[in-house]
Amino acid sequence: MSNPYSLSDEVLSQIRPLIESVVNDVQIRALEDSTLAVIGDRSVAATTLDTLVARAEFSVNMLIPHSRDALPVLETALRGLAARRPGGARVQILAAPEVAADRRLAQLGARTEGVEVRLAAAVRHAAVVVDGQVALVRSPGVVTAGAEASVIRAPGVVTALHDIMMTAWHQAAPLVRYQQLQECLNGDSGTRILRLLSDGCTDEAAARELDMSVRTYRRRVADIMRLLGARSRFQAGVYASSMGLLQA
Repeated sequence: MSNPYSLSDEVLSQIRPLIESVVNDVQIRALEDSTLAVIGDRSVAATTLDTLVARAEFSVNMLIPHSRDALPVLETALRGLAARRPGGARVQILAAPEVAADRRLAQLGARTEGVEVRLAAAVRHAAVVVDGQVALVRSPGVVTAGAEASVIRAPGVVTALHDIMMTAWHQAAPLVRYQQLQECLNGDSGTRILRLLSDGCTDEAAARELDMSVRTYRRRVADIMRLLGARSRFQAGVYASSMGLLQA
């Protein structure tokens, strides 16, 4: 049974190479000018994002890494979409777990109709695919020094990126479920339980380590496993690690 709340190793191994490959010098030479455009100015990149998202008819799929400016830029783009087509396009945001602490992420889904947010570890690049036809990828420095983003219209590349993003989406943790897990793990003992599960410790050894009764420990473990959708204690530790819940 696959983990419904994490990216598979196969998907993780594909996302970054794909994004980087479509904006390197070799790929640029192989594509027609109309299929890829490199943007060197940050403000132009943000305006381009706003324009692409505002024109969305059916869907907007986004990857949001842990970045200081990612959410403000995203908020602006979604406001433009809501103004033009309120509730008219489905928006799926796949964000890094570190972004979950920012209240603005939850507010996006609460304030804007049709927005869903999920979390998955190892989201490192910002990318947007609109209507499955055009993508904007932010990967500074990959093409040339100072490059901010690339707009990609090559059908094969956009389709491949969209398919990978959707596979990741279906295996990622809904934001609400992730927040429930964080509440369950609140305090030092919750994280320590996860680490002990990941290490494969027996219930008795783990309870002694945590200075609690075996009964209390097992109850906490059962709650964690239920929220993770894990079928074993070790599996729970692996799932938690893939979701970024064991990060220091």
